[in-house]
This record gives sequence, structure tokens and C-alpha cells, in this order.
Amino acid sequence: MAQGIKTGGRQKGTPNKLTAEIKEKLAAIISEATDNLNLKECSNSERIKLIEIGLKYLLPTMKQVDRSYDASESIDFKTILRFED
Repeated sequence: MAQGIKTGGRQKGTPNKLTAEIKEKLAAIISEATDNLNLKECSNSERIKLIEIGLKYLLPTMKQVDRSYDASESIDFKTILRFED
């Protein structure tokens, strides 16, 4: 095994052919399925489910933000509110 030196395989930046082929085939299958889908025959709950599934691929997922603070840190409210003596 090489010590951190790349000695074979794909060069950096070379696209993976298998991944590209799979993406193309999946795109064709999904395109055909959506073309044959009749939304007028779907119930409201089925339409909502389709929207829910589709939004996962259109909008980025949000990460949970930790809003914790250091309780030992003191806050000088006079400075914040700019009270004058």
C-alpha cells in the first residue's frame, strides 16, 4: 500500500461513469412515471404526499441550531440599553 501517494485509479475530477449512467436511467424512469401520473385521479392526501416527497429534493434541509449560552457570563443591561445616570 502506498504511503499517502496515489498510484492508480481515476484522476482527481474524473466523473464516475457508473454514477452518471444510473442517474440518467433513474431520470428516464422518473420522467416516464410522472408523465403517466394523472393527478385528477389522486386524492388530496396523495397529492399532499407527492408534494412532501418532492420538496425534499427541491429545498435544502435545515440543520438544528443549538441556542445555548454561557450562564456564567454576565450581561450589563445598562450598556445594552444605554441608560444615562
